[in-house]
Amino acid sequence: MTEPLHVPRRLGVTGTDTGVGKTVVSCALAARARQLGLRVAAMKPLESGVEARASDADATRLAAACGGNPDLALVRPYLLREPLAPWVAAEREGQHIDVARLAAARDALERDQDLLIVEGAGGLLVPITAELAYDGLFASWHCELVIVAANRLGVLNHTRLTVQAARAAGLAVRAVILTALHDGADDVAQASNPEALHRLCPDVPLYRFPFVPVTDDLSALAHAAQTAGLDALLGSADPTILQGRDTLRLQPSRTS
Repeated sequence: MTEPLHVPRRLGVTGTDTGVGKTVVSCALAARARQLGLRVAAMKPLESGVEARASDADATRLAAACGGNPDLALVRPYLLREPLAPWVAAEREGQHIDVARLAAARDALERDQDLLIVEGAGGLLVPITAELAYDGLFASWHCELVIVAANRLGVLNHTRLTVQAARAAGLAVRAVILTALHDGADDVAQASNPEALHRLCPDVPLYRFPFVPVTDDLSALAHAAQTAGLDALLGSADPTILQGRDTLRLQPSRTS
């Protein structure tokens, strides 16, 4: 008897800006998924502004959160020197971004996995090439979208713009995750933002992710994901996302 066909889920993680906590949230989701017995892989298709062997590079942190020892060339197919949008950085270096290379790395990473987390760079409309931004990449990869937003003044506008852009691209917005950037008392904007976002985006689930002082502590990140209620994002996929996707045969789920 053959094993049933199973489609690995893909979560695309974008931000309302740079420096809002995308990598922290992506690592937390991966670490918590492993605790739940899911086989998980993660990638940052393009990373800029870091050295190849930097231990604090986003790709290195994502690989550690998933366990094992994945090939960083798959986790991060393109490494760009300057801290710029991928398209700009690549042009300045004379590199050509081959979208097929990104897809090949994705396919290799997600083989025999239950979940693939794909972290973008900056915001949803950051250009990968002159013709393609992350909204188009996530849509073509049939990702469910998770929007990470820093809880600070300006987040209402930035979140609404990102949700609007996502829907214009045909993306299903699975969640907005509001991140705490410090451990002190909230100011008036930070205190009022969650309720305002609930009212402004009533059909988008909102989660509050706490401040985690040591962001390479995977146990702390997994705990933060659990207490924030992010287990809801690691359950069943929206079935409309899976239409038209290729299927892979997976072994029974096991704890990493």
